[in-house]
Amino acid sequence: MIVKNKLNTRLSCVFLSCCAALSFSSAANAAGFQLTEQSVAGMGRSHAGAGIVGDDLSAVHYNAAGMTLLPGLQMQVAGTYVALDIDYKGLDGSTENGRDKPTAVPATFITYQINDSLWAGLGITSPYGMKIRYGNDWSARERGISGSIITVDINPNIAWKANEMFSFGFGVSALYTHSKLKNGLPGSLSMGGMTVPLGGEFEYKGSDWMFTYNLGMMFSPTEDLRFGLSYRSAAHVTARGDYTIRGNGLANGTGSGKGKLETPETVYITGTWKPVQSLRLSALARWANWKNFDTMDFTMDDPDNLSFTPLGQFAAGSNPVAGAAIMGRLSHMPLENNWKSVWLFSLGADYDINEQWTIRGGIAYETNPIKHQELRTALIPDTSRLWLTCGFSWKPTANWQIDAAYGHIRGIGDRDLYNHSGQKIGKFEKMNAWMAGASVTYRF
Repeated sequence: MIVKNKLNTRLSCVFLSCCAALSFSSAANAAGFQLTEQSVAGMGRSHAGAGIVGDDLSAVHYNAAGMTLLPGLQMQVAGTYVALDIDYKGLDGSTENGRDKPTAVPATFITYQINDSLWAGLGITSPYGMKIRYGNDWSARERGISGSIITVDINPNIAWKANEMFSFGFGVSALYTHSKLKNGLPGSLSMGGMTVPLGGEFEYKGSDWMFTYNLGMMFSPTEDLRFGLSYRSAAHVTARGDYTIRGNGLANGTGSGKGKLETPETVYITGTWKPVQSLRLSALARWANWKNFDTMDFTMDDPDNLSFTPLGQFAAGSNPVAGAAIMGRLSHMPLENNWKSVWLFSLGADYDINEQWTIRGGIAYETNPIKHQELRTALIPDTSRLWLTCGFSWKPTANWQIDAAYGHIRGIGDRDLYNHSGQKIGKFEKMNAWMAGASVTYRF
């Protein structure tokens, strides 16, 4: 009975942790809307060695093979708060900032060693996210007004230790996405040699469930040297929800619709080495295939949900072709991105002061995913990034571990913003993010 009660208590803790994870929202601070903050200890070293260091449970997400470094039953709850500073200045002298309220990126993990060669794990994370907001009437509203993406990834994994040198891992994910997007419409539309006023805004809200998978392997030629290789598949999102056109000079209305996009497939190449007992050096190269992020495509199921304004009725009545063009233009909103693959390179170090305290630091560089700078949007105004991070671990007892980390990401590449005609209209003076995270790990 005592054993059963202890098991029920542990399962209750896991359930409550998972529910807590579901309650957070997210803010993007890696390339595109991909989030890297699944590990607080890892963030302290800029995620160098992700998944194969063995000092926390994030191997479940980064490289399932690394679970073979985690003995017994362990549980971890983590959260990272993110604040953005997206400062814009237009050539017309206008200013705006896309920052919203600071938001949190959650992660919850549990791992269990079944026997000497088999492990199981579960991760609940937020692998993608975005939250940005500008004034509704700001000067570059055609390039985006507000946007948010919230994701919850439920990811069970297994790991097999083939021998002392090789370990392998595999997992599947049920990924939930909820997205909101608001974009200003151009001020006019040319049709049949006639220019008609357009204006207003487009808004979309939708949700979707999909499945992905992940693979990992770890090679340990010596006790103090390890290498990892892992892969996480792309997610094909077809979210269904509400499609709205409002404040438009020709037609307005709300109806059901769908939004389509594809997340990047990701490859992690990692290494970690202890040259001396108290020092660990780690590295990471991450490739993300943002070529998948070609177009965000939004479509209203039934254009008849749009109603002509008096001006729209006049345009349609005098020219049926123009009327069909109006409805076609307003019921289908493709937002072109045409991105490219990106790399994240990081180096990190951990130093054990004693058995209870470890300090760490890291530096990373991430390339710019935007292939054609004139296609940069205000909703995802990406560029190259420099990461600087630090953190520590405290182990007050053999069972408990507390981690904390702080990081700063600075945009250092192209930051110009262009209108739909390809003319430069301003520049993002800053594209910065600040992160502060904490996690608690318990080893039963």
